[in-house]
Amino acid sequence: MSGTRLEQQLKSFIHSLREQGILDHRFNQMKELENETPGLVMEVITLVLRDGDAGIEELTRNLRERDINYPKVADLAHKLKGIGSSVGGCRVSAACVELRQASNAKNKQRCLADFDAVKREYLVLRESLNHILQMERTINADEPKRRHE
Repeated sequence: MSGTRLEQQLKSFIHSLREQGILDHRFNQMKELENETPGLVMEVITLVLRDGDAGIEELTRNLRERDINYPKVADLAHKLKGIGSSVGGCRVSAACVELRQASNAKNKQRCLADFDAVKREYLVLRESLNHILQMERTINADEPKRRHE
């Protein structure tokens, strides 16, 4: 597939994610910085996926405890909010705010329900970022070929 066509598909996909409220303007800001720092988007997405997966796992462990450590859950929700925000994952960030509020209120049922929402939104963001990462890798692999054409 032509690199230019794939780049346009990537732009359209990102635009669609913004229209759905999955990503916000921060993703575009990061994408613009890539002109100065090639590979930035791929590097940040890779880190976000690694740290986000770890955050979800740690929250899962903490919320399975009989006696929930609410300050720890609030802290983990805050960290996951930051991870999501770093790429413009606004729905993940909003869900984390709700979880943090439930944890601060020491409301176990609300924490569990809000964590389900966090997981759902994170999985949507994760799938979207993986798709962007795949497209970025293909575009970058095609770049040397286009320079020699």
